[in-house]
Amino acid sequence: MQKYKVFLNGKSIIFDARGKVTFTKLKHKYPNFADVQDVISWLGSVENSGETEFPIKSENPEQDFHRFQNAMIVIQAAGGIIMRKESLLFIFRNNKWDLPKGKIDEGETPEAAALREVEEECGIHGHRIIRSLQPGYHIYRSPYKKSLGKWIFKKTHWFEMAYEGTGDGIPQTEEGITEIRWFNRNDLNEVMNNTYENLKELLCYYFD
Repeated sequence: MQKYKVFLNGKSIIFDARGKVTFTKLKHKYPNFADVQDVISWLGSVENSGETEFPIKSENPEQDFHRFQNAMIVIQAAGGIIMRKESLLFIFRNNKWDLPKGKIDEGETPEAAALREVEEECGIHGHRIIRSLQPGYHIYRSPYKKSLGKWIFKKTHWFEMAYEGTGDGIPQTEEGITEIRWFNRNDLNEVMNNTYENLKELLCYYFD
């Protein structure tokens, strides 16, 4: 049975089978998720809680996960971990190291979107997909006028990519990217000390 981990800033919400999650005693109330309002109310309590881990123990974690997801505005995105020999490509945006990714356009496959976003954000060409990786999930409140304050659920489809070009790339500054840099895969301390929790999870999975 699949396990799901959803990130909200530095907090994680884990959907797993009953009896498999072992955490210290938590102060928050276990949610019922009977309807959309249950999910929204519970998210408000999570947002304001000092706890960092929220296990959802269930006989059917997949069903609860999809009920949880569908209570929000769902956005599909795609991106990549790009390898060139022993180096990985990262972008610097919003004062954090990140991986290139972006929203999937209507009618576009996740693979095509991931390749396009890497090209647009990093200015490289000729990269190719090697394999798909585990998807990432994170939620946040919408900053946009039409949906301001509403909860957004973003699923990011991740792919491992190979790049054999000689150019180092050019950051897409109009998207707020101030730097792109190739890091040796064995020296990612700077990245891991200043990136998002969901990306730490992805990178740990990738190198496992």
